[in-house]
Amino acid sequence: MAPSAQTDPPVFQEFKAEDGSPLSSLQSHLCVETGQRYLLWIDIQHAFSGIDHLKCRHRPLRIPYDLFGYVVAHRTFHKDQTEEFNDGHEDTQDQSHDEIVPSLKHLFDICIYLYNHLGSMDRKSKWYYRQVVANTRYYHSKVVEELKKRNSSGVRVLVDGKNQGQLLDELHDLQRKVREWEYRNICYNILHGISREYDCVTSTLFIIFPSNLDSWNGMDPSTHRFRIHFLCDNYNRDATPENLPQHVHLSNHPGYRLKQPEEFFQKYGDYILRVLQMIKHGYIDDHYDIPPLDTLKILWNCDPNIIGSRLAMDIEPLADRAISYFQELSPPKWQEGLGLTRDQSAAIKTYLDVQDGGNAESNLCRYIGGERLIYRKCEAHAHQYLSRQSLEHLREFVHCHGGHVDMQQARIRVELGSIDEVDQFQTHLCNAKHVFDISIKLRWEATWSILRKLCLDLANTGTVFLELDGITLNTHPQGYDQYRNNLFYRDVISKSDLRFISLLNYPRPQEWCLHIDQYSLQLENSPVQLSHDWMTLSSDLGKFHNVMVEAQDPSEWKSVATQLQTVLEKHELSGTHMVTIYNDEWNAVFDQKRGVVVEVHSEDMVFPESVLSAGSIRTLGVHLNFLDFEQELLDIMETNTELQDLIISYYGHDILNHMEHIVQMWHTSSRPFRLTLLDRMNDTRVRVVAQLAVRGCDTEDPSDGTTDLHTVDISPPFSHEQAMHELTDVVFTQWDCDHVFSKISNYSASFLDMASRQHPSVLTLLTLDVSSLSRNGLSSIREVLRQSDLEHLHVVCTPVNSQSESIAQVLGSVQWSTLKSLVLAGHHIEAWIDLCQPSFSSSLLSLQIQGTLPDIQELSHSNILFIIQLICASPLLELCFQNVQLQESRDWELIVDSVDYSLLKTLDLGADCISQLVSMPDVANLFISRVEHVREDTEFAKSVLRAFTLDITVLSQPDLAAVQGILSVCRMEELRVECPPFDPRLSAFIAQMLASVRWMALECLNLTGDNINEWVTLLRNIETPRLQSLSIQGLECVEQTLVHSSVLFVEQRICVSSLVELTIGHIQLQDQLDWVRLVENMDLSLVGMGFRVEGRSREQFVGTPEAVQLEQRKREQWKVMT
Repeated sequence: MAPSAQTDPPVFQEFKAEDGSPLSSLQSHLCVETGQRYLLWIDIQHAFSGIDHLKCRHRPLRIPYDLFGYVVAHRTFHKDQTEEFNDGHEDTQDQSHDEIVPSLKHLFDICIYLYNHLGSMDRKSKWYYRQVVANTRYYHSKVVEELKKRNSSGVRVLVDGKNQGQLLDELHDLQRKVREWEYRNICYNILHGISREYDCVTSTLFIIFPSNLDSWNGMDPSTHRFRIHFLCDNYNRDATPENLPQHVHLSNHPGYRLKQPEEFFQKYGDYILRVLQMIKHGYIDDHYDIPPLDTLKILWNCDPNIIGSRLAMDIEPLADRAISYFQELSPPKWQEGLGLTRDQSAAIKTYLDVQDGGNAESNLCRYIGGERLIYRKCEAHAHQYLSRQSLEHLREFVHCHGGHVDMQQARIRVELGSIDEVDQFQTHLCNAKHVFDISIKLRWEATWSILRKLCLDLANTGTVFLELDGITLNTHPQGYDQYRNNLFYRDVISKSDLRFISLLNYPRPQEWCLHIDQYSLQLENSPVQLSHDWMTLSSDLGKFHNVMVEAQDPSEWKSVATQLQTVLEKHELSGTHMVTIYNDEWNAVFDQKRGVVVEVHSEDMVFPESVLSAGSIRTLGVHLNFLDFEQELLDIMETNTELQDLIISYYGHDILNHMEHIVQMWHTSSRPFRLTLLDRMNDTRVRVVAQLAVRGCDTEDPSDGTTDLHTVDISPPFSHEQAMHELTDVVFTQWDCDHVFSKISNYSASFLDMASRQHPSVLTLLTLDVSSLSRNGLSSIREVLRQSDLEHLHVVCTPVNSQSESIAQVLGSVQWSTLKSLVLAGHHIEAWIDLCQPSFSSSLLSLQIQGTLPDIQELSHSNILFIIQLICASPLLELCFQNVQLQESRDWELIVDSVDYSLLKTLDLGADCISQLVSMPDVANLFISRVEHVREDTEFAKSVLRAFTLDITVLSQPDLAAVQGILSVCRMEELRVECPPFDPRLSAFIAQMLASVRWMALECLNLTGDNINEWVTLLRNIETPRLQSLSIQGLECVEQTLVHSSVLFVEQRICVSSLVELTIGHIQLQDQLDWVRLVENMDLSLVGMGFRVEGRSREQFVGTPEAVQLEQRKREQWKVMT
């Protein structure tokens, strides 16, 4: 059954087929029982035959497959058939397209299926349940109709071995059960309806009884007086230590007289009748136990002196009289929702005749249950799991800290002065084993990390609502940090049961900030009452959110503002002046007073069209992951004429790549606004690197005050003179760019130069890549370096060409006295070293010489003398030579002799350097003797050779002995072993060499090559307790199989080491089931974070279902755990 309008006009007028043609109107039918009109699915299917999509407004709608829209097979039945008819066989006689009669067997099968399905649907929504009921009755009537036709034609029916009488008996037996099923569905929806999701101000379970049966006169309405009695809304639980009965019962209260009973019954009559029937007949499911009235269990824990002796004695006749009265007053009618909404529940109190000082809660207590559902229970059931002794300790602690515990409303107010007091409070709260709403006044300035811990700790107690007073801007920053990422939602709400966080007197006194799911509200006036319906507020804000996103043009923003105003007034939050909406890809700040969006932040320019077209944006923040954004920004700037702030965030190494485009586009705008550049260090925190303004702000065109931004050339090759002219009127109101990683252009060089003149000595780290700089650009960089106290310099050694003099001047402007780290990398290291003439100092701690593959660079003797001067003048802790060789091998003796090994912590030598070093036994022995001399130095022993590549293809037998000596005196963090085939006669030498490795200290082992099994055989007895990373990589061009003994070696590393990374690539396992054993031995963190299978290995792994399923299961467990 599908809902339709109350009359018979076309009900699908909004729907169109894909070609735009309207669908034919469908006839609706009247349901006598409910008074509603409905459509038959079979009619809908005929109308939509051959149509896959419908068009509703602006969105295509796919027609879903629905069991109850099952299209039955049609066949023609001829009345002149008089022979025995077995409907289990298909009739192949003539069929008519005009006369379509459904197959009796198909109709009967569908009908039986629907009845059986209906019996299991008592926990479905009433709306869905009624659809199935209507379909079931329809197919039941069609079966009966077909049986009558065949009976009148004298046709003998046999379906699945059953004759006509047996078919009818089976259907009638099922039909008699429908009343019970429908009763259970009604009870389920009353008890588990939407009202449980809201913090209702009173119990939603109540009954109405006549005040006095003796004076009741059915013909005299003046004698019809009633009292309302609330019920303990108790879950059905196992027996507690006190052995409390776990069923619903009357509250121990005399009830209330009703004011304006006629009006009350008009509003709640149907609901009252259903609850009365449920109380009379009883109901039970997994959560609720409502005993039948005749058991009198409903009077459990009720004192006749309190509830009234007449009620205790005459409760059954009172219930019968009430049911009869409401049946006459309020006949059953169809309602979409059977439970009460919060508004309906809240309105009940207005009808209660409560005497002065009386309890309007009917002696029931507010109880916060699992899944954040709210109940109203008697004190015995609400506090049945409470630790009485721990509650007294909690009361005492709260009282001593200026607070109060309200047990009836389950709320606590307390003042805390330190993190230690927070821990004590949380401990008392956990021990009490009861859930409260909590209001805390912080008496100290807590950091964000402490505040986050406080929220999560309290959330672990089951707390849903938390109110905090005393939060400062240092704790929870405003501005870009707040609007780009809802810290409370990301770090707290999404990870716990805590759903509502209220900040009082924040960000200023007498203001209030509420965080609720994906929204935050900024309000005036505080404190705020805790009785708001936060669940409904979240739902209503979601509706406003949808309306805002779907706005098609600026003219619709008035309705958006009206929608929000309605929501805020409904929840008594009319003091709200800002609403922030957080999405996965964009966030927006809605100014309620102006009725427009004023601030937007996004990842990669992803905005809804409605937000961008508003024309009211004053602050725009974007994060850049790509370069094709200029045109979109221009469109936004042109549309939003009130723009005051453009905030652009990036990951630090990208800033200068974008600088020319960003600054020029900003600077050429006729509407000056502030430009802020942010370095995003992680997902939440950012650092302001630069804030730019235009000096004077007088660049507007006097003709019309606007400039066509689309005429701006945003990608010209800027000359140095143009750039300096563009930047002369730029004021760097803030400049904190202490690092530059990317290639420098002429424009960015000029930008850095101008910034450094206004804010000198800021830059501490520079990647010097001058390949795109002109002579004037080099001049700007020279000025930047002269004004900066660099600590880290990374030189990209590009060709020098004709600019050697300018490059030498640049290097000469480096403040070498402050330099702590120097990296020379690239294809032309030798030429750049020749240009370096530093005034040596004692500050250099790290020196790295890194050639670029595939070429191995050779360093001249003069280069080595420069390097040795640096080594001798500096207390080096790290020395690295990668992808380089020395033109004169004897220069290794000079290097080895100049190093102070008592200070050196890391020596990183590439394979080419190692092969050259060990080829000279006397130099290798000198290195070994120097290292042995300081072996007792624990700092040195940590990792002299950070990484070592062992490749025997470049080593002779004497070289192996030298390598063995080096390995025996050095500790390594990483060992890379090339695994080629080798002469069996070398096995003993290789084994001795590998035995000399300090395996106990190794953290990373990488085995690569086409002979891994033989090398693993030599390594099978090693012990690697500190190993964190293991990689087994075959060659892409060579097929290779890992034997079972080699797999056992990997399993041993998994079991005895602290592996966090395991990579297997381009090699297959001889026994495919070894994949299962490997995954079984891995802990969850290894599977979840560091297990990778690549190439041909991946193909074999995917072909092992047991291993794949085990990996997926462990990954899911890891996700849950983290």
